[in-house]
Amino acid sequence: MASRGVALGGPYAFLRELAKQVEAKGFDAAWVSETTQNATIQAAVLAQATSRIDIGTNITLAFPRSPVITAMEAWDLNEVTGDRFVVGLGSQVKRIIEERFSADFDRPAKRMAEYVQAMQTAWRMERGEDVTFEGEIYRVLRPGLGGRGRASERALPRVYVAAVGPLMTRAAASYADGLLGHPFTSDRYLTGDVLPRVDEALAAAGRDRDAFTICQGVILCIADDREVAVREAKQQIAFYGTTPNYQAVFASYGDEELTDRLRAVWRDTDRDLDAMVAAVPDEAVERYAVAGTPEEVRDRLSAIEAHVDHVILGGAWYGVSPQRLAENLWAILETFGTG
Repeated sequence: MASRGVALGGPYAFLRELAKQVEAKGFDAAWVSETTQNATIQAAVLAQATSRIDIGTNITLAFPRSPVITAMEAWDLNEVTGDRFVVGLGSQVKRIIEERFSADFDRPAKRMAEYVQAMQTAWRMERGEDVTFEGEIYRVLRPGLGGRGRASERALPRVYVAAVGPLMTRAAASYADGLLGHPFTSDRYLTGDVLPRVDEALAAAGRDRDAFTICQGVILCIADDREVAVREAKQQIAFYGTTPNYQAVFASYGDEELTDRLRAVWRDTDRDLDAMVAAVPDEAVERYAVAGTPEEVRDRLSAIEAHVDHVILGGAWYGVSPQRLAENLWAILETFGTG
């Protein structure tokens, strides 16, 4: 069975206690994202609150940062955690990277491939290797002020890459230690698109599948009232479904037309949440999310777990109240915890 992690977030006043709960209830990892809060700082808080589980970022935004700065942060967090840290990199989308973070976004898959190699070069310098990296976008030509070999016995941090399309998937499988699958997915998309691409890229790079970790996020909504969970799943599916990049997920079940339908509703109703929910058919929830009562979701998660190495359990957040966010997280801990 795949190992299990939990997506965490929220005010720092609660983050430490949430991480302790994840560990106490027997999960294997806790993951933080970078939306309104810095992923590195959140990971440091989780690291101080735990002693066993992996701590990962899903995701750290790559392109607004120098790859060597990210490498330094990951190196330090891996030391703080005793080799429990995973730096998960994401590209985000062009508009946000350029208009919010004032960074470059051209050739994102190539940029990510070089980014990972630049980070790994910085780490290998720390271990004393006489290496450099010079790509078309990034270069690492000299070690830090302390020189090479300051920590020759240290393990290298793990670096995973978030990927949806074929080019980014190839970059992840060619250079990173693992892949972070977007929570908007389906079992058919995994088996028909993602996994074959990973296998092809690993084979081309001469890499071993057993040394590569496939992590998969899940839209997981739990409530005693099944309709509450289903509605929240529909809200999240509607939000993701307006993005053309995710149309291939709908296509895995022949639902390609949902992309245009949801984009039209988004535009014509000025993002009216009730209209968005109404545009998502019930069968879409069965295909692209896991939603229902605790008893129902336990069985349905296996359709995803059977195909990956690690699942990241996180709820819907688009249009969901803070109270329901907290209730859903607690339901995840209670339903899938073993401690």
